[in-house]
Amino acid sequence: MPPSLLLKSKNFISTLCLLLTSCGGSSSAPDSIETPVITPPGNISIPENNITKNIQGDISYLKLTNRDPDCGAYVGSYIANIVDLQEGHILESRLTITATATASHCTLISNNIPNHDVGGNTTTGKNFETKVQANSNAYTLVIPRNPTKNATPTYIEKIAAMLTLNGILLNGVDLDMDSAFCYHPDINAPLNIGLGTRQQCGLNADWYAVPANNPDIVTLDEFTGHAFDGRYHYHGDNDGLSYVGSAETLSFNSNDVDPSGSPVIGFAADGFPIYGHYIYDKKINAIRKVTSSWVTYTEERVSPTGASVTAPSINTHSRGIFVEDWYYEQGRGDLDECNGMTDEYGNYGYYYTESYPYGPICNFGQPDNSFTLESSAFIGE
Repeated sequence: MPPSLLLKSKNFISTLCLLLTSCGGSSSAPDSIETPVITPPGNISIPENNITKNIQGDISYLKLTNRDPDCGAYVGSYIANIVDLQEGHILESRLTITATATASHCTLISNNIPNHDVGGNTTTGKNFETKVQANSNAYTLVIPRNPTKNATPTYIEKIAAMLTLNGILLNGVDLDMDSAFCYHPDINAPLNIGLGTRQQCGLNADWYAVPANNPDIVTLDEFTGHAFDGRYHYHGDNDGLSYVGSAETLSFNSNDVDPSGSPVIGFAADGFPIYGHYIYDKKINAIRKVTSSWVTYTEERVSPTGASVTAPSINTHSRGIFVEDWYYEQGRGDLDECNGMTDEYGNYGYYYTESYPYGPICNFGQPDNSFTLESSAFIGE
């Protein structure tokens, strides 16, 4: 008998001995023993990480492929011609990404128009308050090529008269998870939720509304985007650059998602990539949707110390519609509190999820100052 088979045989006999009083049996042993089925672990071959470069030039309505975490892998010029479905005219998207071989950073210059149509199938059935416009100034955002992950995160917080961006997607549109909507009993709107005044919904509101969780109040299109003073931006996840369907698990033969997972769809302010919804999971040797670790409280709301208004009851305002309804529970899902994880290829990044917080609300790297902009940084054409 070959040595390897002999060793397996001895291990089997040792295991069986533990099931009996002794190797010779005993009077209390059962008449028959079901022989355990031993299935040796399979030798799983991890799919090769897809770093096929995205096409340059016209990316109108294009889904991406590249999973390279280095922003330098996306250097190029990109355009798209899309339709404003509310205004009935064409908008042109422009994005340029630059970096030299020895550069430590990438620079992204964008006019904030996406590669997909805007204004369609809005959540409220209404048009945006303002029409979508290209940014005549063009954002100039800088991210490190090799970010360092810190032990504690930095949250993206509101700053008066400033735009604080959570990331930039590879179609040139910024990810803005922040909310200007809040609850205040004096706001004359459904559930008393709206933009309000500075005194009602400024920097110190007690209950900020999650835009994507208030579809009857906040007008968002089918990509969870809308225009505010002309600036189109996202408040949640979407399928503009990568596939997301109803299936939680996909076959390796899927035409929609590569076996290694969803592509990089953008970059956070600290330079770590933002991926789509799906990951390759070695434990089940399949492609599946990644899950958030944020959950809602279930008990009645309590007004915080020094609150300016009484907390709205969960009987009238369901849990989950406010930012303050959510808390991070480590290990509840796949992701950390910034909606990030390290994948099977050793790369850390943030992910789109179909539930709160939808994308990165904080950074484990050092966010670049260029993602904090003067509110005048956007000037519509």
